Amino acid sequence: MATITEILNLRTEFEDLTYDFNMTSRSSCIDTIDWFLENGHRSNSLRNGFVRAKEIAQIIREYYDGTEDARRRFDF
Repeated sequence: MATITEILNLRTEFEDLTYDFNMTSRSSCIDTIDWFLENGHRSNSLRNGFVRAKEIAQIIREYYDGTEDARRRFDF
């Protein structure tokens, strides 16, 4: 399972990648992550870093939900 440190590093990367994106919030709280996964493609899909930001958002969402995919992804 991912450590809290790994998740916090991903949150920082997400915030860096999405700094100039059109979003409802500039944070990486779970509500923003959910919004980004549902709506972020509308005005950001052509921006540099969008694909990576979406990957990170999914990892954070899975970690938050406690799903198996998040645990497997960090099986070092």
